Amino acid sequence: MHRAAFALTPVCLAIGLMPATAAAGQVCGTVAEFNQAMAEAGSASTDVTLTFDVVGVNPGDFFGTKGSLAQFRDTRCATGADMGIKVYGPDDPPNDAHPAGTLKMEYGNSCCGGVCGENWADPNASATVFVDGSEACTVKMWVNPMDAGYSLVCGDNQFDALGGNPEANAVNEINLLIFLLPDGGSTWPIVNATASNDQVCWEQMPSDMMSITVPVIEDVTTGPGWPAVVFPDITDLAVENDGTAAYLKFNVPPIDGKVTRTRLFMHSSTAPSSDGDGGEVHAVTDNSWSEGTMTWNTRPAFEAPSLGRIGPAAADVLVSVELASPLAGSGTVSYAVYSPPTDGNGTHFWSKEGSAADAAYLKLDYVIVDADGDGVNDGPDCDDGDPKVNPGAKEICNGIDDDCDGDTDEGCGTDDSSTGDSSGGGDGSGGGDGSGDSDGSTGGTTHGIGSAGPDDGTALSGGPRDGDAGCGCNTPGGGSPALFALAGLALARRRRRRARA
Repeated sequence: MHRAAFALTPVCLAIGLMPATAAAGQVCGTVAEFNQAMAEAGSASTDVTLTFDVVGVNPGDFFGTKGSLAQFRDTRCATGADMGIKVYGPDDPPNDAHPAGTLKMEYGNSCCGGVCGENWADPNASATVFVDGSEACTVKMWVNPMDAGYSLVCGDNQFDALGGNPEANAVNEINLLIFLLPDGGSTWPIVNATASNDQVCWEQMPSDMMSITVPVIEDVTTGPGWPAVVFPDITDLAVENDGTAAYLKFNVPPIDGKVTRTRLFMHSSTAPSSDGDGGEVHAVTDNSWSEGTMTWNTRPAFEAPSLGRIGPAAADVLVSVELASPLAGSGTVSYAVYSPPTDGNGTHFWSKEGSAADAAYLKLDYVIVDADGDGVNDGPDCDDGDPKVNPGAKEICNGIDDDCDGDTDEGCGTDDSSTGDSSGGGDGSGGGDGSGDSDGSTGGTTHGIGSAGPDDGTALSGGPRDGDAGCGCNTPGGGSPALFALAGLALARRRRRRARA
């Protein structure tokens, strides 16, 4: 594949709002631009046409196996869904069904949900296209909701094949001259072939989603080979099955909306050994680590559940994963990308020091909705179904986080009780458990509703005292201090008369 500067939907490396495309329409670009656009959008297209020129496809280079001219992938589920044009190499004894240099376009043997089976474009196999690598061909491959097929023009010869599309295949990644496997790694490379002039045209899907891009602020590798020192190559985020993991930290700003999807993006490096199985993404709750000091011995633990796998990745490609739990709000968040022992090839990603343009980032999709009409959008409004609950509301003692600050009924502890029994004696008039003397007279400074106030006659239940925090347990409807004091005296007299009866 060829690396190209992405020009259709540029990656924002600074925090910024990016509205998605508002209407469906056809877009054309290189394979690299298509792959990045699909990764950025977190979606796939059901109408895709690929064209490219190829030379150097020699069946003798892959004796006993096959090569992959082009692959359409849908990576949105664990099993993946693939369409590919295979070129068969020679066999001994000869393969009569698939002679050397013939093609087969196969798809549907794995798919994302629903019923799927092996399908192919006819004829299968094609006539002999490639003989010794001298053939120069223009390849066209397509899929749409109705059918899938290919057409090769090689000099004066043309080779066509067509099939149906019963699985309604979608595409979010294209690979040339190699076939990537859904569980990691690759197969069927055509090592001496060259692809050029690649172009993809696809149908964009409409979306009203808003998004924000958040760049990584710290990133570092930690591994058992460097137990007490910082990983020496600051340009490399390595993920290996020996426990070597990449740590990422982000500072998410406040968003005036509700986050519906959080995706992590990483770009594999250009080194030949960079391609591999990727890794599982785990949340890290301890954000106190620093890229300049963290070692294997001091690394913070990560949460056991995986939020999703990022990869597999070929060299020099952008890969992404939608995290299982969207971020709930702003603040500092950290992740570890970890390759379990069952993985094969390790993967190397660019750090922000290795490539500022290809550093890791988060993309948060969000919607702007004010369902309860209180003037505060869902997201900052922690209950968009109740207009009395929002960040500007006053906290009252009702078991609800009225002001959306993450705390419920703050200030409603023993100093600000909404019941008479919490601060006085067992009968509410005072007692030996803290606020009144044993004879019911006032002894302390903490009083509940119905008990006597301090010496100046002010009833505490009518409003918060100086220095009180939070809601102060205001009684709905208010009331004058004198009225509550009289009510407390009347209640005490009734109780004394009842005791004498």
